[in-house]
Amino acid sequence: MKGSGRAFCAGGDIVSLYHMINAGKMEDCKEFFRTLYTYIYILGTCLKPHVFATPETLIGFHPDAGVSFFLSHLPGQLGEYLGLTVEKLNGAEMISCGLATHYAHSSKLALIEEQLGKLDTDDPSVIENSLEKYSDLVCLDNISVLHRIEILDKCFSHDTVEEIIDSLISMILCMEQDVQRF
Repeated sequence: MKGSGRAFCAGGDIVSLYHMINAGKMEDCKEFFRTLYTYIYILGTCLKPHVFATPETLIGFHPDAGVSFFLSHLPGQLGEYLGLTVEKLNGAEMISCGLATHYAHSSKLALIEEQLGKLDTDDPSVIENSLEKYSDLVCLDNISVLHRIEILDKCFSHDTVEEIIDSLISMILCMEQDVQRF
């Protein structure tokens, strides 16, 4: 199963939801979410291995495809940071924090898709071996947010957004004072 184009959805569902809300069709909105979350549940509990991405986080719609579950299981306060800032992780960061198992340059995607399409199995080890053939070794770059996880943990460990913002402001002020000393 594969979506048309780059993903299963290109935002058309969100546009239709917007129009339903503006038209006051709340029952249709409820049905939209009932269908959506039933699909997400089925996908999440499906035993057949799948390769899946969640680009909807780029528009701030985190609950889609179970992203809120994954964010809550990231190391330290990384999930809170990503959820509140809608910051993106690159492939190396996804591997490092356990959100991805493999990384391959986009130039290999058509080849990987072709290889996976030829498989006639749902054995995870066969799929794993196929993905491993095309995987690239990745390393965190120097500016990765994961190098600053201690700062994120300190700033994003509070109970309210207001406390998090206050903590970030305090951190920035301390950093500015340190820069001025040099």
